[in-house]
Amino acid sequence: MKREITKVDIASVALVYGAILAVLGLFFALLVFLFGSLFGSMVNRSGMGMMMGGGIVMIILMPILYGFFGMIFGALFGAIYNLIAPRVGGVKVYIRDAVQ
Repeated sequence: MKREITKVDIASVALVYGAILAVLGLFFALLVFLFGSLFGSMVNRSGMGMMMGGGIVMIILMPILYGFFGMIFGALFGAIYNLIAPRVGGVKVYIRDAVQ
């Protein structure tokens, strides 16, 4: 069965997109922490040990920032989709009944 999504709820799109990007932000922050700690200890210069401290800050900051901007861009995407979908046709979704 073929169906078409002609309108989306902007708040739910923003929330889901923000949550997805917050998880990605945490993943990237862990990479920054890992490699910052690794390379910060390998280089023996003054101030390079701060890379580890910066990684800890990134673990807190990146998911928050990614989630915040994800919600903004998710809402923007939902609004644009609602404007364009009636004119060009919505996303077609193929659905079938589950086999039991």
